[in-house]
Amino acid sequence: MKKLVFSAALVLSLGLAGCGETTTKDESTKDEKPVTETSTDSKQETSAPATKEDGKLTEEKFKQIKDGMTYEEVVKIVGAEGKIMSETGSAGEPHHTVMYEFETDGVMASSTMMFQGGKLINKSQFGVETSDIEITLEQFNKLENGMTKEQVFEILGGEGAVVSESGDVVMYSYNGKSLGGNASLMFQGGKLMNKTQLGLE
Repeated sequence: MKKLVFSAALVLSLGLAGCGETTTKDESTKDEKPVTETSTDSKQETSAPATKEDGKLTEEKFKQIKDGMTYEEVVKIVGAEGKIMSETGSAGEPHHTVMYEFETDGVMASSTMMFQGGKLINKSQFGVETSDIEITLEQFNKLENGMTKEQVFEILGGEGAVVSESGDVVMYSYNGKSLGGNASLMFQGGKLMNKTQLGLE
């Protein structure tokens, strides 16, 4: 139940400038003498170009992060350290809880990860993972608490975007067909326990 509270709260909430010298020509011998082009090429071959995803949380990386991972394992996937947002208790204590914010590759996107006793207990995101599935109010009204994920996904046409995950409590989001319309579905133990919608038609 503690994890559920955390989950709900969290949801609301280049190039190398290679200026190599060109070949020179000895007028007396007419021989071409390459000077530094070879060394420049070798540097370009061994230097990996940086991408916008380096050190930033992407949808692919978010999906790789699983409940129970250590902070170090999460940092290895993301490629950068997180920024501490809140901390409760002292390091080494079983209930030492730390929430980190990780930089994302989206302008309006955000993501937080909560660790307790050194293990991930919640991951949340907004704008990092999205779903192309659009649902209607009619579909939403067919959903009943207690339905399995499989039953819900069949009615809606697929799986939504994972907004938050804490152990066996997972929240998915769906977009409506009208502008601004959306729905959130919370599952516990694989069964629907809460559904919320705004502006569905």
